[in-house]
Amino acid sequence: MKIRSMFTRSLMLALLGAFLLASASPALSKTYKWQPSSWLPSGITWDTIGYISDYVERMSDGRLQMKPSAPGAIVPVAEQLDAVSMGVMQATFIWPGYFPGQIPVAFTHGDCMAAPKTIAELRYLYEEYEDGRIMELLRQEYAKHGVHLVGNLYWTLDNLMISKEPINGIEDLDGLKFRSSELIALQLAELGAGTIWTPGDEIYTMLSTGGVDAITFSHAADMVDMGFHEVTKYWVKYPTVVGPAADAFIVNMDTWKSLPDDLKAILEAACEVGTARNKFEAELTIQDAWDFVEKEGIEIVKWSEEDAKKLAETAREVVPDKYLENEAFREIYQITEQWAVEQGYWDAE
Repeated sequence: MKIRSMFTRSLMLALLGAFLLASASPALSKTYKWQPSSWLPSGITWDTIGYISDYVERMSDGRLQMKPSAPGAIVPVAEQLDAVSMGVMQATFIWPGYFPGQIPVAFTHGDCMAAPKTIAELRYLYEEYEDGRIMELLRQEYAKHGVHLVGNLYWTLDNLMISKEPINGIEDLDGLKFRSSELIALQLAELGAGTIWTPGDEIYTMLSTGGVDAITFSHAADMVDMGFHEVTKYWVKYPTVVGPAADAFIVNMDTWKSLPDDLKAILEAACEVGTARNKFEAELTIQDAWDFVEKEGIEIVKWSEEDAKKLAETAREVVPDKYLENEAFREIYQITEQWAVEQGYWDAE
């Protein structure tokens, strides 16, 4: 009897110890396994998702494991918002410009109407200016679709105009045929250019065959990687059409609510870690690309400040009315306009 009593007491103490250990040790709690994707299959921002995934797994002691999935492997890129909303995917990193038809604020989320010039400016405008009101509005609108916007993964877009014909200023845009997209295409059309959109893997052929005279696409390193220096002659280094950009890191709302606070904090910090990596890697590769194309005989063009400002101003003039009819979008537009005027990027009206 005494032995049984001692055994029972020992078992109870062991069970109590295990309970206390499980309570104190996050490693023994629920494990989450996600397969986030992106909209790009390679490059700096895609590599950063792998970097973030490793960071999250290490910081969570393996409780949250993220194995990046290739774009389209689970669902087509354009359906990733719905996939996260329905729980087919638990999380993803996505370019907001894919779904303004579902979330009107997504039209401006990726670059905030091309007003900020650096990652620091874009981050400040979203997260600190007017007490972070823009991020508050973005989260509210995404939540209506069953997803939580964890944060923005900022990256250097430095969207360039490159061409077969010289583009030394605003006047040279008139009559040129551009491959472009989204807000940039609307700006170019407003300034007299013709625009079409084609997938990225068709751009080289369009340039080489004369299907287009010029393009806007990405930064210099991406342009070199895709061989565009072989079929163009003039690259506008200043101004960039869009400087910084932001991908949305979204998580299924029910899943987000189920996460313990420390995992939420790790995911939020991961956006900061990924942004820092994006900025550092872009600075290295983009400068190398500019050095390379200059040696290859590309003529590097810089516009006057007057023409650069005129191009920037065009962004505010071509926003489609259908987005301005949305209350949240309209407030974001007004906040951005106020900030851009304060910075001297746009004139006061």
